[in-house]
Parts: sequence; structure tokens; C-alpha cells
Amino acid sequence: MENTGSGTDTGWDDTGQAIAKQFDWSETAPSTAIVRLLSIAKNCDPTAIEPLVESVDPDALDRLVPSLDEGSKLQFTHCSLSVRLCGDGTAAIESDGC
Repeated sequence: MENTGSGTDTGWDDTGQAIAKQFDWSETAPSTAIVRLLSIAKNCDPTAIEPLVESVDPDALDRLVPSLDEGSKLQFTHCSLSVRLCGDGTAAIESDGC
């Protein structure tokens, strides 16, 4: 995966089950990264995504994730999709298979 501040916007992986991008948390807030990936997953404008605050505190997310160790991750569900943020800068959205 390419490591850029804004991530690289492509669609679902070959299995149609996951979208994962590498981000630099010092350049892109984790909450912003998640909204971008959710908009790709849902094939809609980022403003059409249900507010993150419905699932998680975006400000707390933005403070916590950049301080995670490289092997650590934080995971939650939003918009019926599994969201994973890792200390190494990876953000991923996965289908729950339903």
C-alpha cells in the first residue's frame, strides 16, 4: 500500500470484502480517513455518511489512534461495516458478510 497523507482512493479488494489504505496520522486525522473509506465503501459523497459520532467519539479517535503502537489496533462498527484503525497508519473497512 502506498503511504500518503490522504491515502489512495480505490475500491474494494478483489474479494469485495475489504478496503484498506495506508495513512500518515500526522497528516490525516483518523476520523477523516474513515469517512473517506466509508464513502468509497458506500459509493456516496462523504457528506452522506452517517455521522461518526453515532458510533464513536471522533475527537477521541483522533487523539488515540496516532498514539497507538505499530502492532495495536482499534476496531468498531459503523454503517453496518467493520472499521479498523491501526497504529502503523492502516485504515480498513470490511464487510460483515451479511
